[in-house]
Amino acid sequence: MDRFSALEIFVRVVEIGSFSKTATELAISQSTVSKNITDLEKQLQAKLLSRTTRRLSLTEAGEGFYEQAKLILEQYSMALGDAVNVRQTPSGTLRMATPILLGRKQLTPLLPRFFERYPDIVVEHYLSDSETDLIRDGVDVSIRVGEMKDSSHQARKLGVLQPITVASPDFLQKYPAITHPRDLASVPCLIYLRHPAPFEWSFISATGEAVTVDVNGPYRVNVFEALCEAAIAGLGILQAPLSACGADLEAGRLVRLLPDYDAGFVPIYAVMPSSSWIPQKTRVMVDFLVEEFQRNPWLNGSDQDVGM
Repeated sequence: MDRFSALEIFVRVVEIGSFSKTATELAISQSTVSKNITDLEKQLQAKLLSRTTRRLSLTEAGEGFYEQAKLILEQYSMALGDAVNVRQTPSGTLRMATPILLGRKQLTPLLPRFFERYPDIVVEHYLSDSETDLIRDGVDVSIRVGEMKDSSHQARKLGVLQPITVASPDFLQKYPAITHPRDLASVPCLIYLRHPAPFEWSFISATGEAVTVDVNGPYRVNVFEALCEAAIAGLGILQAPLSACGADLEAGRLVRLLPDYDAGFVPIYAVMPSSSWIPQKTRVMVDFLVEEFQRNPWLNGSDQDVGM
């Protein structure tokens, strides 16, 4: 038994929760996975995993061994990575996951500059509004919006999203008297069906007053870009990130409403698997995004006057 390989197999089995999926990921047979786990248990004279037809779980001995095994692998990766980084430029395939709108509107346009700087990196970009499991899906870095809930991962703040309220000039000719969030309850609003609470819009005033308004409207959709087009066409009022509609505000296609009741800033994080060593390809991507997001006034929270 190759003891180091056995540790790698054991850690992946624990993290993925499946012998067969571990075998597929590591390009080995399922019997090889099983034999390595059995050999470890024999060597340690302790049962590491409890196996049923439905799930795997660590035994008490397995929990302690898993933490130690993971630490050994992380230290090895750190040593290997430091040695490689000294002699190589950033390279390899970077698997990155982002929300759809943020990925399309803000990240993809930056990639030409990234590839010019790092031509040896290949980016596999997965766009989804469902949260990615970094370990299960083999993702190097996930861009997430909102406060961090999982403290087991490493995270670095990139910038912020600022939700604002907008409408077209034509729409506002029909509904000019919108001076408070409560006024939205009686006018057509554009509903994003993928929002956790699509018919409740929240606001925070400059004095800290929190306001929640029940909204409704004739157009409801599950793709955010369609809502932006609908707002420009005059179908209703839209609550959207400043980064998604800043260009339309500057061009006069949309007008900003209720600037004293912006819905607060929502943080954007780059989230990476917990490890004492971050691969060079991941590190340079995160550094690049920090630099670019802080340069963008629609993402760094500094632009308070656009469209007003």
